[in-house]
Amino acid sequence: MEKMSCKEFAEKITFSLLLCVCMCALISVFFVKNTGSNYARANELIWYVIKRTGDLQDIQDRYTDCFWKKDDFINLNGWLARLFGIRSYFKNKGIYITSDRWITGWYGKTSSDYEIEQTVDFKNFLDANEIKLLYVNEPVKYIDDSVFEKEFGMPSYSNRNLDVFLSRLDEAGVHYVDLRDGIRAEGLDVKKMFYRTDHHWTTPAGLWATRKIAEGMNAWCGYSIDTGIYDKSNYIFREWKGSWLGEQGVLVAESYVGRDDYTEVKPKFETSFTFKNYDGLEEGNFDGFIYELMYDPQNNVNAHPSWHYSYRKRNVINNKVGYGKVLILGDSYDYVVAPFISLGVRECDFICLRDDSTEDFDLRKFILDNGYDTVLVCYAQFMVGAHDYQGANYRMFTFH
Repeated sequence: MEKMSCKEFAEKITFSLLLCVCMCALISVFFVKNTGSNYARANELIWYVIKRTGDLQDIQDRYTDCFWKKDDFINLNGWLARLFGIRSYFKNKGIYITSDRWITGWYGKTSSDYEIEQTVDFKNFLDANEIKLLYVNEPVKYIDDSVFEKEFGMPSYSNRNLDVFLSRLDEAGVHYVDLRDGIRAEGLDVKKMFYRTDHHWTTPAGLWATRKIAEGMNAWCGYSIDTGIYDKSNYIFREWKGSWLGEQGVLVAESYVGRDDYTEVKPKFETSFTFKNYDGLEEGNFDGFIYELMYDPQNNVNAHPSWHYSYRKRNVINNKVGYGKVLILGDSYDYVVAPFISLGVRECDFICLRDDSTEDFDLRKFILDNGYDTVLVCYAQFMVGAHDYQGANYRMFTFH
């Protein structure tokens, strides 16, 4: 069937809604003058009209897409929220806006029993098969919980949750890299390692983090990666100012938080990769990780995907390195980590258990079948506590 234009769809849904209003008026009369059975039949008729128009969610999505002056209304909403100092709407999505218009998050207190149980059992399995495990903690936009409390007058527990979790990893003998330690040691401003309008960290932050991870792999996983390959002087940094809007910024509007900057990072040195696609192998270089067509400042920022995802999750063989087969169990932060890890090892595969695992997926069999020597578990620290909610992240610590 040929897809309707926005105008045709709007006309159809508007007619249906008007018809529903008329039907509701008739129902009121029926309900007063007749029995409940007549009301039920009239109600069924209304639902019949709605179903003829399409699925309710589909109706909502398509009507929103066709809404007259939609972007203007979005920005009006954001402007009014900023005018009245509303800083914590969309709280169910963890969105809080600082006084300098950065989006940040609130994180409740949680236990780490589930995560510790799963991680220790996973370590025992890997140890039995002579496979190394390294846990990597990726921070949020503040590494001191008091920063959030001073700004918003309420406690957040992200860093305290992680302190407890990592102390328990210590007790269990699980090696880890806590990237907060490197941030403190180097006196970095953690907030500036992230986008203002998105919860992800920047590509330069991903490069910085990769060096720290490589140092951990050298210390605990038997690697001897030349960490000098991660020096900033070896990379080209290409910047776009005020060009896009992050996943959270779309919810609160450009008029409130403004547009974000973006920096692409690519090595100056020669690279050679074999990309392992579902339909076969593909030869290429580092550029194969990046979908540069996404970098278009003329796109509608309210509809265009987050530029963070211009770096793609790809499994690769590095034709210039002779050793190492690594599996990264990561999250969306690692879209800008895995490509740089791949520069230092022979093979690197990346799985996000939230997205890539199914009920019949056997992670442990997958690891053994593919012959990995090292597993990196690289998680944003708010993943600890995901077991509190039966949501998208619930499977992240289910290592079976």
